[in-house]
Amino acid sequence: MSDDVDQESKTEKPTERRVSEAAEKGNVPFSKEVVVFASLFAALVAINLSSGSTAAKLSLLLGNLVEGSSLITLDNGNDYSRILTQTFTQSFTALLPFLIIVAMGGALGSLLQNVPNASVERLRPKFERISPAQNAKRMFGAEARLEFAKSLAKLITILVVIYTVFRKNLTQVLGTAGQEPERLPQRIFDTSTAVFTQVCMVAFLIAIVDAIYTRIKWNNSLKMSKQQLKDEFKQMEGNMQLKERIKALGRQRVKKQMMSDLPRATLVVVNPTHYAVALRYVAAEGGAPVVIAKGLDHLALRIRGLCEEKEIPVIENKPLARSLHGACEVGSTIPVEFYHALAEIIHFVEMRRKLARKRA
Repeated sequence: MSDDVDQESKTEKPTERRVSEAAEKGNVPFSKEVVVFASLFAALVAINLSSGSTAAKLSLLLGNLVEGSSLITLDNGNDYSRILTQTFTQSFTALLPFLIIVAMGGALGSLLQNVPNASVERLRPKFERISPAQNAKRMFGAEARLEFAKSLAKLITILVVIYTVFRKNLTQVLGTAGQEPERLPQRIFDTSTAVFTQVCMVAFLIAIVDAIYTRIKWNNSLKMSKQQLKDEFKQMEGNMQLKERIKALGRQRVKKQMMSDLPRATLVVVNPTHYAVALRYVAAEGGAPVVIAKGLDHLALRIRGLCEEKEIPVIENKPLARSLHGACEVGSTIPVEFYHALAEIIHFVEMRRKLARKRA
């Protein structure tokens, strides 16, 4: 009773997280009727594609058996075994293309419904699988009764279709067997084509209804109660807070490392208070200028203040400072498009240093 009440309380649509978790566990909508229809349709295609060659091979086999029946000796069990083995081998070889196409159709019917997903969850041992109470519930419950009714209705419908088709063609098949036995395989193939055509039409309708029903049933099984939605939201919110906390700690570490490396800078480009990008360029070290530190607003003021304390040249260039801040990361070299602008600034800084040395 508690399960019914709990199921009744699940009135909310499943979230994307719940759907993805179900898919990871292998819980996806799957209609067996779609696989059955795909196999039957593949059989119909195989009959149309290979009926000529297969019928010819079987006709030749049957003709050889009929013509050579007087020469066949069946004195002991080995003779029976030899004849049956030869007949089965030749028949199986003739029907092999047909069987391969049918198997491929069934596999394609499975693949088109869902992307293959290797789930370990289905391989884990579960007590309810061996529990007599749970097995009895699965065998005699409402779901089992519904599946039995569906199977019975499907079986009756298909039997009626097969009976109707065979009733129309039975006289021709019997006449061919009595008068022209070598044409019997072709007649059987023609009759099978008519049967499979009618059965495929019925299976197609059943597959559509079952696929829709399976999807609705699967979606209902994943529905959530309002309490489950609240719990999931809290869990996601907690995860988001944890992620934000981790990001904040990472930013603090980067900021601390950045400020400790700031004395290595050789110049700072500012805007003048909103942006600050500290760069290091020493010709002897080679390579392009490297971004030592960067910051916005309050952090930009700190970078500028520390650089002024260390007597590191501060250059005001509003567009360059903004562009460098957006395009560069701490620890990376500047892009090529900034080489010319920075070359002029570096030249200016070097000239100013030389003048300062001369005055000293």
